Amino acid sequence: MKERLLTIVLSSITTVIAMSAFQRAFHGPQTAVANPMQEPLRELVVERLIVQKELIVSDTGQPWEAGFERHEIPRGLVARSLGTGTAGVWVRGRLIKTEIDDPFDDRFHAINRDGSMFRAPGHMSWNVWLGDNWRQLAIIQGETLENFEMPLDQFDGGNHPGRLRIQTFRPHFSEPLTDAIIGQGMMSIGGGGYGGEGLPYPSEVLQLWGGKMQEMQLKTPAPPRVIRDDGSGERTYALIAVGPSGAASDPSPAVTAKGLATLTWDSIDGADTYILLRDGHPSGPLRIDGRVKEWTDRKPSEPLP
Repeated sequence: MKERLLTIVLSSITTVIAMSAFQRAFHGPQTAVANPMQEPLRELVVERLIVQKELIVSDTGQPWEAGFERHEIPRGLVARSLGTGTAGVWVRGRLIKTEIDDPFDDRFHAINRDGSMFRAPGHMSWNVWLGDNWRQLAIIQGETLENFEMPLDQFDGGNHPGRLRIQTFRPHFSEPLTDAIIGQGMMSIGGGGYGGEGLPYPSEVLQLWGGKMQEMQLKTPAPPRVIRDDGSGERTYALIAVGPSGAASDPSPAVTAKGLATLTWDSIDGADTYILLRDGHPSGPLRIDGRVKEWTDRKPSEPLP
């Protein structure tokens, strides 16, 4: 009798194990329910990882920052497959891409489902949250030449010319308009419609449409302002603004201090650097951030910056 009961129990256990294995094999992956009291796995080493729906990298276990679920601001990283609706990767913070002994390569690939060429394979856009969605402000797009410029049957592995299109959204208009077209050693700048309309493709190295080139000379700066000095003896200071090409403005009127001084001055439109004249002797070039610049003179024994 005991032997018969033992046989029945062992048979039941074997049946349960077999059915469990059958379900795992034929009903796909099962959802694992984490035990909050269980210590998390510190390290998992695999040779290949397949995620069919969603991968979440998050210190809280939640995909989105609390309070920013609608904005889809990730806590770390969220990667979704096409089966979830919108495939993509959402990243929080810096996206740092690196390479060793090879130039870094970031590519945009797109193709039509029938295998034909997708003529504008990618763009980058800058967006702000307005109302209930992210709204684009500015776009840089890569695209091929048009058919009238290069027939489709002439494109091949050694002949695939393209260009860049820069677009921005104008006030009270819902479509991006083209500001510049750059490519094939030429550039068009101006305003116009979206798509291939409005701003003509360039036929010269540089073309301006709907306006003219205006040269703006650097203004003569106002005298720098003396905030304080060390009383070590009278000094005079004047300021020169310098553009990115090296063109310089006339010196400002001089200002007098009672010693080595701390000076401030307002940024000059178009200026890239500044030169300070102390008693007629130049120091610089100076590059200082901010709309209002501040600079402190050094002791005569110290080198000027």
